[in-house]
Amino acid sequence: MYLREKRIQFLKTKNVVFTIFGLFFVASSLYVLISLISFYHDNLGTVLEAKATPECVALIIIGTILLLMAAISRRMIGNANFYSGYFEGDLYGNIPYCDLAEVMGKSAGTVRLQLHFYRKIYMKGYELTKVNDKEQIVLDSKKCICECRYCGASIEKRVYYTGICPYCDNSNLYARVLTNNRFYSIENHVSEGVENPNFYAAHNLAGKRTRFLLYLILGISVIVIAAISCIDNFSHYHNKEYLTELLLSGKSPYSSFALIKAEIMDNILFGAVLILAFIPVIFFRGKKIKYINTADSCSQYFAQCKTPFVNAENLPVRTADPVRNLKSVRGALRLRYLLNCTLEKHGDTLKAALARKIVKDKCPSCGGAIVGAVDEHYRCRYCDNIIMGVIRKK
Repeated sequence: MYLREKRIQFLKTKNVVFTIFGLFFVASSLYVLISLISFYHDNLGTVLEAKATPECVALIIIGTILLLMAAISRRMIGNANFYSGYFEGDLYGNIPYCDLAEVMGKSAGTVRLQLHFYRKIYMKGYELTKVNDKEQIVLDSKKCICECRYCGASIEKRVYYTGICPYCDNSNLYARVLTNNRFYSIENHVSEGVENPNFYAAHNLAGKRTRFLLYLILGISVIVIAAISCIDNFSHYHNKEYLTELLLSGKSPYSSFALIKAEIMDNILFGAVLILAFIPVIFFRGKKIKYINTADSCSQYFAQCKTPFVNAENLPVRTADPVRNLKSVRGALRLRYLLNCTLEKHGDTLKAALARKIVKDKCPSCGGAIVGAVDEHYRCRYCDNIIMGVIRKK
C-alpha cells in the first residue's frame, strides 16, 4: 500500500544488471593491471604509460560505482519494505520520528531524511508535516476499530497493543482498517506459532548456518594458504641462489631472471588480491551466522509466547549490551531469517509484534474482495455483511 511496487521491481532488475557489469569491469581490469605490474614491476613508468592502464583504472572506478549503487539501492529497498510494513500495522495514523528511530536503530534525523527521499522514489501514501508543533509522519486518512474475535468486544487501540482482551483475557484480537478506499484487517495468528519455532524461523535455518560455516572455514583457509604462498614467494624473490638454481634446472619456462621474478611477483600480487577479496567474505558470513543464531534463539522464545506482543527488553539476550542485541534482531528481520514478527513502538515501549497477518481488500466475515469502500458503511457483495462501526482518526 505504501510502496511503489512497479518502480521497485524495475529498480531490483537494475540492481542485478549493475552488479553483473560491475563485477565484470572490476575483475577483468584488475587482472590486466596485475599482469602489467608483475611483468614491469622494476619499471613502473612503463606500467603508467601503457595504453591499457587508464582504461583499466576507469573501468575499475566505473565498476566500483555500479556495485556501490546496487548495494545502496538494495539496502534502501529493504528499508522501504520495513517502513511500509510498519505503516500498515499502525492504527493511529500519526507516527513520531522518535518511534521509528528506536525501531530502526537510527537517529531521528536519519529517519526524517530517508522518508523525505523515499517518498520521491520508493514509497507513497504519507505526508511529513507538523502535528501539535512536532514534525511527524501522517499516513493516509485512516479509520479503524479493534475487536476481540472470542467475545466480540470492541477495545481501545492502546489495549489492542497489550495483546489481551480486558473482558475475556483472550489474545485473539484483530483490527479492521479503512484507508484511502482500501480495507484490510490486521489479524492475530499467534496460535500457529505456539510450540512451533519453525513458524518464526526461516526455512532450513540449520542448513543455512552449516553452509555459512563452511564458507567461513573456506574463506579462512584461502587467506591462510594465500598468505603462506605470498611469504614463500617473497622469500624467493630476492634469493639469488634459488633463482639461479631454478634457471639452470630447466624447470622454469622462462629464460632470464627478470621473467622468473615477474612470475613470482605475479603470484605475490595474485595472493594479495585473494586475501583482500576473501576478507569481506569472512566478515559478512560471520555476521550472517550471528543473525542466524539470533533468529534461532528468538524463534525458540516466541514459540513459548501466547500473546501477540512481547516487550523487546524480554527478548533472549546473547550479549551484555542490549543495543547490540537489538541490532542483531534487526539484522535477522532484515535478512528474513526471523519471520512472522516485527519490532514496533507502542507508547513508550518497544515491542515485538508476533504472528500478525495483514489481509488486504477482504471482508472480515467471508474473505471476499472489497472494492470501492469509501466510508464507514460498506455492504459486502458476497455475504451482504455491512462493515461499519469504524471510528475516525483524531
